[in-house]
Amino acid sequence: MLDTSATVLWFDDLSAADTAIAGGKGANLGELTRAGLPVPPGFVLSATAYLQAMDAAGLREELAARVVATRTEDPSALAALADELGQKIAAAPLPAGMNQAILAAYHRLGDDVSVAVRSSMTAEDPAGISFAGMNETYTNVRGDEQLLSKLRECWASLYRPRVIAYRAAQGLTEEPAIAVVVQRMVRSERSGVMFSADPASNDTAHVVIEGALGLGEVVVSGQVIPDTYVVRKTGPTLLQATIGYQSHEIVTGPDGADQRVELTPAEAARRVLSDAEAVDLARLAIRVEQHYGSAQDMEWAIENGCTYLVQTRPLTTLHEPVAATAAPSDGPHGRRLLSGLASAPGRISGVVRILRSPVDADRFAAGEILVAAMTSPDWMAILRKAAALVTDGGGLTCHAAVVSRELRIPGIVGTRTATTTLRDGQLVTVDGRLGAVFDGPVDAVAEPGA
Repeated sequence: MLDTSATVLWFDDLSAADTAIAGGKGANLGELTRAGLPVPPGFVLSATAYLQAMDAAGLREELAARVVATRTEDPSALAALADELGQKIAAAPLPAGMNQAILAAYHRLGDDVSVAVRSSMTAEDPAGISFAGMNETYTNVRGDEQLLSKLRECWASLYRPRVIAYRAAQGLTEEPAIAVVVQRMVRSERSGVMFSADPASNDTAHVVIEGALGLGEVVVSGQVIPDTYVVRKTGPTLLQATIGYQSHEIVTGPDGADQRVELTPAEAARRVLSDAEAVDLARLAIRVEQHYGSAQDMEWAIENGCTYLVQTRPLTTLHEPVAATAAPSDGPHGRRLLSGLASAPGRISGVVRILRSPVDADRFAAGEILVAAMTSPDWMAILRKAAALVTDGGGLTCHAAVVSRELRIPGIVGTRTATTTLRDGQLVTVDGRLGAVFDGPVDAVAEPGA
């Protein structure tokens, strides 16, 4: 008989110690809730529920065996396998008791309420291994049928080609499992990400906040260049406000679904947070850090004047402080070509390779500098060969910024014009601490940890 008590777990029943059953997102949302921090209500469909459902559908052994037998170096075979397994998971009927337990929990959140449905990996960020952005997240999910469909799609994302290949590359051979967070949707007027330490400079005396209009997806996906606010913890005191540029925002439309709204030039350059709001967010970040006893990477959202936390996780990319580097002097091989947001420290020289899509991977050689509009998890195979990374869009929390820090390669994001200013084959120096690209080989030695 199905044990439904292990299926649905409410946030206030969870803590940070429950990653194995609730995944990283779910366990930390539980920890924040129990600490009295502002978290929208929700529940987790446990990793146990996923395994039970695959058992009941007769898929569990097949999934494990087929993945082990697949050659991940064959893209076409990998794509065909992922498509087949994904369809089987998406079509798998839920055990009756599980179906009832999920819908009962959903109705407890409200009548036909909109929710966010988010994958929560039980193996997220172990020992520097990141599944950032690889599994699915859905916003503004509404109604029983849509909820159950999106839950299955989160499960199926375990077997995307990039996830299968990534697990194989990291030597992860145990059976994968996934939990799913279901959380009341925050109709964000403004949202973003904040760090309780500066991830680019490793300065633990500062809180760094990124903000954009509407839903936070535009920030983490690198669709826009968000505002960046630096707050000194002492006080707290706002030290710097850098206004970004947002071509559009994502809002909840009249039909309850995500809607893209184009912004005028004046709206695109409008400041997201006031000084006081940035300082208040920093105070919240400090509270979270004090609760965990370590630096945190948090997602926040503001709705009708109320601030909510919708995620926190350890800031795992902090390492030894990087020694300050002087800016190369202007000259034949020191002219500054481009500036952006310093996303990962280090300085290195190399040849520029501009790619429009990860399908152009055969044009990229190990040790080149990857220049792109933006990256996503589909770029991981290329990123692992890059000496440095420069993008047109994004902020400190976009995929390109996060991965450049994890891979310890110099990174610059939010340049707006890297793909048009730089040229294929051009020899440049990327300084990730200064957030600048210089002409020619300048101090062509990577800093420690880069």
